[in-house]
Amino acid sequence: MNFVGTVIDKKIHIDMRQTFDRYVSLLDGKRVVVEVKKFRKNRSDAQNRFWWGVCIDILSKHCGYTPEEMHDAIKYKFLPIEKNGLKSCKSTTSLTTEEFNNLIGRVQMWAAEELSLYIPDPNEEERGL
Repeated sequence: MNFVGTVIDKKIHIDMRQTFDRYVSLLDGKRVVVEVKKFRKNRSDAQNRFWWGVCIDILSKHCGYTPEEMHDAIKYKFLPIEKNGLKSCKSTTSLTTEEFNNLIGRVQMWAAEELSLYIPDPNEEERGL
């Protein structure tokens, strides 16, 4: 279970403190792992809807892939990682809102340059352009 808080004067102030305390009480007597890291806002629901409903939809229809196949192909092209000599790719769910916006921009440029395919910006979709 993850909880979010703010560090003020070198002390952690947990949001939803009562929920946190109840959860901790369920673990009484058990060994636990405590991890503290800087909060990162992951991609938004609006970004996810735009990704699947616009970017992936346009690309998959153009390329003849299912949406899931297109999503995987894009991840391997734009989010590759290598660990211990093995190649894989990052999950889009792990991206921050800024990283996800960068991915969308890179995919838009690639589609235009390599496929002669136009993918509108999110604000164009909202206005119905």
